[in-house]
Amino acid sequence: MKPDKENQIPLYIQIRDYLKDRIRSGELSPGQRLPSVAEMAESYSVTAATIRRALQDLAEDRLISSHVGRGTFVLDPPGASVSAGENASADANAATAEPRAPEQLSAPESRSGSARKLRDSLQRGLGGLMALANKEGTIVFTRGIADPDTIESGILERLVLRALSRGEELFRDYGDPRGLESLREEIARLYREDGLDVGAEHILVTSGSQQAISLIAQQAAEQRTPVLCETPCYAGVTNAFNAFALPFETVPRGEEGPEPEHLGPASDGTILYLCPVLHNPSGTDISETRRLALAQWAKSNNAVLLADEVFRDLHFGTPPRSFLSDPGPENSIILGSLSKSFISGLRVGWIVSSSERIEALAAVKKAMDLGCPPLMQGIAREFLADDAGYRAHRARIKNHYRRRRDAVLAALGEYMPKGVSWSIPEGGFQLQANLPEGASSVELYLRAIDRGAAFLPGALQDIDNTFQHTFRLCYGSLSEKDIREGIKRIGEAAAEYLAGISGIRSGPGAGFGDF
Repeated sequence: MKPDKENQIPLYIQIRDYLKDRIRSGELSPGQRLPSVAEMAESYSVTAATIRRALQDLAEDRLISSHVGRGTFVLDPPGASVSAGENASADANAATAEPRAPEQLSAPESRSGSARKLRDSLQRGLGGLMALANKEGTIVFTRGIADPDTIESGILERLVLRALSRGEELFRDYGDPRGLESLREEIARLYREDGLDVGAEHILVTSGSQQAISLIAQQAAEQRTPVLCETPCYAGVTNAFNAFALPFETVPRGEEGPEPEHLGPASDGTILYLCPVLHNPSGTDISETRRLALAQWAKSNNAVLLADEVFRDLHFGTPPRSFLSDPGPENSIILGSLSKSFISGLRVGWIVSSSERIEALAAVKKAMDLGCPPLMQGIAREFLADDAGYRAHRARIKNHYRRRRDAVLAALGEYMPKGVSWSIPEGGFQLQANLPEGASSVELYLRAIDRGAAFLPGALQDIDNTFQHTFRLCYGSLSEKDIREGIKRIGEAAAEYLAGISGIRSGPGAGFGDF
């Protein structure tokens, strides 16, 4: 079969329907292993993405099942009558398909189509609820962006003039897909000041950290790289994985970081995403003990730690040691950005890793956008090159967010009812609050909206739906007056809600130490 490229029917549908007919007719029998995506792409003269899209539909129809590290196998068609002999044949075929040891966490299993559809439907429904926060007069604790009030007056104009004064025609060329070399040198200098051996060749400039995550997700999907992801986490990460139909498994995050007991032996190159510095949503750091355990896991399995450090510049004290030092750039990918610490709309982020990995990702990026806007990169370069100005900015924003954090903690202690706890962030502008087990942060959100306050329910940052009782509060761009009033409204809603479901009486509760 060769897809008809002149036909108006999309190629993936032609391939999907062809395979579906062969499965339903019995030509492809239950338990039979299909060729690899690359082999099928070559055979059908289409791209790998076209094959993956066709297979995704077949998986959702429960006609095939994919197992990373083993392959893709034909299932019994739903409703089909299968004899005992056919079942035995299917079992025999599956048994000879290079099975892995049951205890080996070498690759995440593909999530079923029905489960993925349900999860996506729930996420869309929750996302729709967030539109309620647009109601006039609502105090919104949902915006995870830098406070525009922290930007020095006139600084953007000055940086643009400096960038253009160098004589580089920044707006007339696409530039190097890796990013301006002069900007990469400035970023590398910051890491060297922390004692890390980083040069421009270890840096890839991206359009914010979101593009960085998408690049890594796309490459992982193409190479069928096993992926693990801590939960709860920033929703943009799982959204990127899902956008590329990248199967992944989750690792629960505890107070000290991702829990090592949920990590077993891993396949070579397995990626683990985590946010070790001022974790989103809790605002807490990974512990040194946990950091060492994950570094050792990565080295012993030749795995890769994808460490999201976009909040590093907002740490009030000394942030955790970078994974660039241990296990090193061969086994780590570090994400950085100016979106949280300077101007969100500048959209300048970066990846730090081995020079070989950077070259490979740069090739993916070139196919995606040719390169980030050079003028934006020039502005970022001038910002970082002014060392005294950069340090003064960091000191100013840390004080700004410390005052906001202290205002939130004080209001939580005054207005939250007993049974509610919360994390104490070491920087940044967000924390995680916890209702008693069994309570729903979505239900509380609806009640809080009625009182004129909004937050981010935990279900939006947890695809496993195990953190239904948590919610995130982002407070960086709110005044101390609005913080106090908003927490008061949420506290009143929480007292009413909890009293109704468990008999908890309203009243202030300290709430600390239970995170």
